[in-house]
Amino acid sequence: MPTPTTAVPTTAAPATVVTRTCLELTADVLERLLEVLAAVDSAVLTEHHNAVQAVTSALLGGQPATAKTRSAGIEIEESYFVLALHIPPHPRSAVPAIDAAVLARRTLRRLQSGLAVHSAGRALPMLSTEGGTVLLPESCTDPATLDDLVAGLSATARVPVTATVMHAATQAIPAAADQAHELLDMVHRLQCEPGLYRFDDLAMEYQLTRPGPGREYLGALLDPLDEYPELLETLRRHLGNDLNRRRTARGLGVHTNTIDYRLKRIGQLTGFDPAQSAGLWYLRSALVARTYRNAEQHRHFEHTLS
Repeated sequence: MPTPTTAVPTTAAPATVVTRTCLELTADVLERLLEVLAAVDSAVLTEHHNAVQAVTSALLGGQPATAKTRSAGIEIEESYFVLALHIPPHPRSAVPAIDAAVLARRTLRRLQSGLAVHSAGRALPMLSTEGGTVLLPESCTDPATLDDLVAGLSATARVPVTATVMHAATQAIPAAADQAHELLDMVHRLQCEPGLYRFDDLAMEYQLTRPGPGREYLGALLDPLDEYPELLETLRRHLGNDLNRRRTARGLGVHTNTIDYRLKRIGQLTGFDPAQSAGLWYLRSALVARTYRNAEQHRHFEHTLS
């Protein structure tokens, strides 16, 4: 006689429901927890960024930053390398369909990230989308690697960065920053190639920017080129390209023979042969002096009209 079977209550379906419900609740809790952590991280990063900006601003302004450094955990060093940076527009910013402002902010963020990696987060930057100032503590900066730093920032930001650098004790940072930006302005006026420039590279040019009879004399040497703007531009490009005729020709969209002809014509009009070292010295000095002389004359003219 067959043995009767007893039905066993099935609990698998309710167990599955309970498990699924627990997983859903866990996922929801984790998602909310991640949102809270992200908000906390963002707030912490914002607070640290604001503290760094406050400390940098204080140092550039020659003000004590003791309270600000304590709250941000930033150690003030005895000396810094002071960099003045120029960030040019990204080439794609000229495309009508692209938002140039958004692209500029992305370029700046990439540069800031590269700077933070290089300095292990110890750099003190005060930057906008066009450039600004960076303070690098001497203790974590090898001056021999500064050229590589600027080249690396150019690669990271995807634009050719130009920079000048001064070294200064902490209390002398404001004056060093002013001088670094003066040098950067000079590099820009002379249309030099992107890269890093030190005071040693521009000592003569810097001295020629100081007002005086010497600057006035040198500034007038190029007046014969006023009627030939293409000659003046060729001279400026040729000097900025470190006398590289082919690079100058490419930049101006002409043949190298044209560059040779223009340089010869410059020598005939000014009396200083750019193919000779002495003539080249006078022409370079005259270009620097003329740039600043004309700028001051323009400011004086505007002041007279106002």
